[in-house]
Amino acid sequence: MQIIELERDDWNFFCPATGRPVFTEDGEPNTPALRGSWCHEVPEEPMHLADELKPLWQAHLEEQEAADEGADVVRFLQSVERPNWVAFEITTCGMACGPVWSTAWTVLDLSTTNS
Repeated sequence: MQIIELERDDWNFFCPATGRPVFTEDGEPNTPALRGSWCHEVPEEPMHLADELKPLWQAHLEEQEAADEGADVVRFLQSVERPNWVAFEITTCGMACGPVWSTAWTVLDLSTTNS
């Protein structure tokens, strides 16, 4: 799967296939193209994971555990071969009491139509 890296200062991310925001303001899925998402803070716990990815993700976790390593989202996404699926690695940056950042991976099926 191709991974597209983006740096943004907000979470205003629209699905290229449907033109809809990927998530609602409450963080719920807002496009039928969503196939899964991960956050760098808890990479072993994906959200909104599509049924097609669940057994592949479980096998990845088991492989990583056997190697005494943690979940590797990028490695997993690179191993998935699904036509028209793209992973967006989005890093948001800002300032609080110092610099803060967060990275999330969002997988979209770009062959999805806005229905």
